[in-house]
Amino acid sequence: MSAPKAAARLEAERLLAIVRTDSAADARVAGEALVAGGIACVEVSLTTPGALEAIAALAGHAAVGAGTIRSVADAEAAVSAGAGYLLSPHADLAVVAWAREHDVLYIPGALTPTEVAAALDAGSPIVKLFPARAVGAVYVRDLLGPFPGAKLLPTGGIDAANAREYLEAGAVAVALGSSLINAATIADPTRLAALAGQARAAIPTSTTTTEAT
Repeated sequence: MSAPKAAARLEAERLLAIVRTDSAADARVAGEALVAGGIACVEVSLTTPGALEAIAALAGHAAVGAGTIRSVADAEAAVSAGAGYLLSPHADLAVVAWAREHDVLYIPGALTPTEVAAALDAGSPIVKLFPARAVGAVYVRDLLGPFPGAKLLPTGGIDAANAREYLEAGAVAVALGSSLINAATIADPTRLAALAGQARAAIPTSTTTTEAT
């Protein structure tokens, strides 16, 4: 998937689920449950043991990405495993350059205005706002003042109850992690699929929103 197509898919879905588990098997179970619940964009964090194996297993079922990319080597391994896009908690300029050269969507992390500006100046089409819980939804609107048109993906502390606040503040999409995928829900995939469905219903796709209006 090219970088523009991956970015368009994420913006259309407006919802990304972050899978961080104790094993590749759990990651695969969680990913399949999320897809069954209607969530199409799934990130598997490289902090998950066997993450590359899980990415490979899910690549045919979801728009799967790799998270916690810390180096070019991480990026190469993740894309080789089947990841269609990459995310980091920080901005790695070497990964930015590699991703541009290989036409892969890379979403770097930023928090402060200086970090957001650096990510945008490096050509990042989407910037991960992390940790969003530290600043709240109003911060998204504040950042869009000096950075109009910036595409922000808030991550950290977001759940189905507050996700709309971030979207209404101007975020292009939101990421849900432990509020959705945790030890209890992984142990009960049927419940996880149901929760994923509830999250999907609470955060309609941009296509759904357009059609409804």
